[in-house]
Amino acid sequence: MRLPNILLFLLALAVAATAGCGGSDHTTTPTIDISKLDSGNYPVVPRDIEAIRVLRTGPALEAIRIGNSTPLPLDVDGRYSFQRLTNTDRRITPNATPTVFSLSDQELVESTRGMVAGWDSSGERRKKPSLGRQVNLSLLRFPDTAQAETALRRLADRQSDNLPGDSVQLPKFPQARAKWSASKKYLDGWLTHDAMVLYVHIEDPLSEPPERAPLIDFAQKYFEKQIEMLASYSPTPIDQLGSLPLDVDGLLSRTLPLEEKERIDKDYDNSMVLPVHAALHFENLPGLTKAAFDDSGVDFVSFSGARLFRARDTDSATRLLAAFAERDSDGYRKIDSPPNMPAARCFDTDNARSTITRYPPVCFFAYDRYVARVSGHNPQELYQRTAAQYKLLAH
Repeated sequence: MRLPNILLFLLALAVAATAGCGGSDHTTTPTIDISKLDSGNYPVVPRDIEAIRVLRTGPALEAIRIGNSTPLPLDVDGRYSFQRLTNTDRRITPNATPTVFSLSDQELVESTRGMVAGWDSSGERRKKPSLGRQVNLSLLRFPDTAQAETALRRLADRQSDNLPGDSVQLPKFPQARAKWSASKKYLDGWLTHDAMVLYVHIEDPLSEPPERAPLIDFAQKYFEKQIEMLASYSPTPIDQLGSLPLDVDGLLSRTLPLEEKERIDKDYDNSMVLPVHAALHFENLPGLTKAAFDDSGVDFVSFSGARLFRARDTDSATRLLAAFAERDSDGYRKIDSPPNMPAARCFDTDNARSTITRYPPVCFFAYDRYVARVSGHNPQELYQRTAAQYKLLAH
């Protein structure tokens, strides 16, 4: 699922990091009496993650591996420093279609028959996307090259039928399919590489007259960067997808689980652990976050009913929290910490027009080498969920 803008919530994390909540030779640790924490009916014992495995889990795990070899738009052009995260997930599976402009969900299902897994990404040059260029990237894996080429033809042909435009050549990739729509100021490009389909959509809403040359340039740079990064990806055999590991070092088992009401699909728990590069695709400001991750040695991030960042050690987590605290937090106000958790720092929006789904009240705390972010619909729920997450880490 798509997660809210964590960077805007991180006011005063430096204070929380300095106080700390976990053990370290270099960090003063306040004593928290777990017996005094009110966690309500939320789980406080690590769960058996294998219990959430279903048929679609394998492709979803392979999607994460693909995502870890997918460039951020920022990696292609450093000016694309914003991500809106408007979709519910970056993972593409037979149950979750890619983002392709001008195609309906049904058309996507028909055009991507046989797809194994893939990844979506997006980026913008301005915080408000209508004020600058924006891009969407998709990388789709098929069982073999022939099926990838067939899918590309289906997708590109259907897209051209739905929104006619001018065919354009990409000089560095003469085998690619590309279409320019002057009326929409869109450029769509398609390329196969081995058993992968690469798709780029880039639009420029402001330039008058419309310019396609800069969009062609970005498309070619994306294809070059994507092919370069695919050298690090080794496809999992299709018959082995079901054996891919769901958890890493028990990180997900110690993350607060999703509640039923939080699931997009009631029959599927989309909790996941992401390696650090894939996790950056879920950050609104990936460039700034990457610098903080690199400095603190973050290797994995767990997503479920809460989010956990795993740093190199406790001191590294302190630096990570301090870096987050420097970010712009306008529009948020400090609220009380949960009872008996004085080191936790909690915030709510100052803007009455903000939706609770996108900007819920949040609490942050540090425990050992972890930084936790917990949200809730109201203060009581938030405090109980934060207490439960602390107990899970302390178990």
